[in-house]
Amino acid sequence: MQNIIILDTNNDKVIVQAQEKVYMDTINNFFVDYGKEIEYKSIDYNCGTESCWLNGVAFQQYPNEICEDILKSIDELIAKKAAREYIALTFDELKAIKLSEVDVWTESKITGGFISECTGEIVRYDSDKDTQLTMQGIALNVSTERFKNEYPDGCPVRGYKEGENVKTIQYLNASQVYTWCADLSSHVGACKQQGWSKQAEVAAALSKEDLDAIILD
Repeated sequence: MQNIIILDTNNDKVIVQAQEKVYMDTINNFFVDYGKEIEYKSIDYNCGTESCWLNGVAFQQYPNEICEDILKSIDELIAKKAAREYIALTFDELKAIKLSEVDVWTESKITGGFISECTGEIVRYDSDKDTQLTMQGIALNVSTERFKNEYPDGCPVRGYKEGENVKTIQYLNASQVYTWCADLSSHVGACKQQGWSKQAEVAAALSKEDLDAIILD
């Protein structure tokens, strides 16, 4: 990307390219963002070809001090344009965003795993949606011959035993499947209550600072 400046009065536009960045705006906005007086009504400045057209006159002295200063100001130009165009969110919009964050946070806690001692040992099991649906479906059939035939050694479920960092298979009998599902339900319920508590904090917030103080760990 070449370093260039185009100040085109006829089309009311300014383009500044420098340091692989681009600033583009109207002439009036450019003067506001640049903040310095410029005597030229038009500029066509190209560092790649070392050409300098000022006020429609070609072959002006290169480099040009003012043009070089404009190029060096690219970061400031972009920052001032962004600040000028920034539209602050209303407090209601901020609260809606925070509530969405709470929903995502709650869901991630629900699906982030849970502890069950259904086998007599402390094991952390998965609780993603697929696992929930699979185990709930199996729980409906634990008292049938199908369960006995499909899982003669017990229903296989993987999890991390306490103190271990590798998943191992736990084989659950019918009673243990029920307990596993009950522990999952308790986990989901606890996570939802935490989510409701955070929602209440958002509802009670009176300022942006109050919203920022709501921690979603």
